[in-house]
Amino acid sequence: MVGTHLSYLQQLESALPPLLTVSSLGKSFGSRSHRLTALDGVDLTLYEHEVLTLLGPAGSGKSATLALVAGLEKPDHGQILLDGQEVPRGSSVIGLADTDFGPRQSVRDVLAPALKARGVGRREMDDEVASLLKRIGPIDDPELRAVELSPAHQLLLAMGREAAAGAQVVLLDDPLAPVEHPLRERVQDEIRVVREEFGFALVIATRDAQQALSLGDRIAVLWEGRTVQSGPPLEIYERPANESVAELIGAVNLLGPAVSVQLLAQTATFSVRPEKIRVVGEGYPLAADEVLATGTVQRVVYLGATSRITVRLDAEGAEIQVLRLNSAAPEDIPVQAGQPVTVVWPRRHAVRFA
Repeated sequence: MVGTHLSYLQQLESALPPLLTVSSLGKSFGSRSHRLTALDGVDLTLYEHEVLTLLGPAGSGKSATLALVAGLEKPDHGQILLDGQEVPRGSSVIGLADTDFGPRQSVRDVLAPALKARGVGRREMDDEVASLLKRIGPIDDPELRAVELSPAHQLLLAMGREAAAGAQVVLLDDPLAPVEHPLRERVQDEIRVVREEFGFALVIATRDAQQALSLGDRIAVLWEGRTVQSGPPLEIYERPANESVAELIGAVNLLGPAVSVQLLAQTATFSVRPEKIRVVGEGYPLAADEVLATGTVQRVVYLGATSRITVRLDAEGAEIQVLRLNSAAPEDIPVQAGQPVTVVWPRRHAVRFA
């Protein structure tokens, strides 16, 4: 999957201009005396047929960005261009797939206005709705009330509505929040299928790093109203731009200057992912490109496929997390709380921050 992300991005950037370009986007809300800056420098690019995920904590500006791109709000400054041109206000070429359906709206009622706006007449409407539902997938009864559908099916219906209206870009704001956790992976697959069926590009705002990694061809990380890093999932995860991105995108160990000067001979902060670290036995043959540290196991937490091992290092008493598969490799040693251990990781996996 990682290779797919990289080759796809390289192909896009070498062969195609961006479909959507957002430059220096800024927006404030409130009165003149109490202005709240929601966005102050959001830059995004989206290519045709691509999925771009916006990742950021609450208050980072994800929803505000989608509202401006959808034309629901007007930016204070910056540009939003589709195919190099400004998007007319009220245009259906960019659609926000919200699920705020009326209490009595049927599935047909949701889809019909979009089809009518594209010239579908009353006689053809039933056939066109049925054809559209086949393309959406799981929904087969046009007379069902939209609010009675599962949250996942409501989402797919909203995506189908925007596609029926002719959207080239569909926006989703935290789409899996109302979906039960065990169903989220399946719904992610359904989102992909619908996107591929209709061919639109997709922008998904989320606070969930795993969703951003698994759904996005690229990720744009938003922090306090700014784009702080943008790139393929592999790059964002393996080479985060700063400590905030490192913590946002997944579990990470941050080694401060006092620890790093002892272990890495550099006075800086470094990040190391827990899965990059191994607990090794006495006499381990250290390679030239590996970092070694000693410490004591504080606790071992069984997580099913993996175990999380907490080690208090001898260096400054810093604690680190080690994530180990429970299908033990030959070099893995048994560990338990209170046990002195040695941990190693490849030097290339220690990411330096200024």
